[in-house]
Amino acid sequence: MSQNKKDGSLKDLWIGIGISLGIYLMGVILLLLNSSIIIVYMLIAAIALIVLPIYCFAKGKKRMGQGALIGIGLNILLFSACFGIIISGLGG
Repeated sequence: MSQNKKDGSLKDLWIGIGISLGIYLMGVILLLLNSSIIIVYMLIAAIALIVLPIYCFAKGKKRMGQGALIGIGLNILLFSACFGIIISGLGG
């Protein structure tokens, strides 16, 4: 039981996932408002998604770092799906 408390709670895991997905949703909203900033957003999001788990693990928040890594995986899946829709011509 003490090992579980030392690693962190599941709340930290969900916070890490939420932050990662929040970065994605913020980008979707920004791109809907102004689509000319897609390259800038992609660079900023990539840097943020790489730095987030490194920062969490460095601060000793193992569960939040794991959540950030899960969120990065979900972001990659969402980016790939959206890119596939746009390339296949189903996006309009």
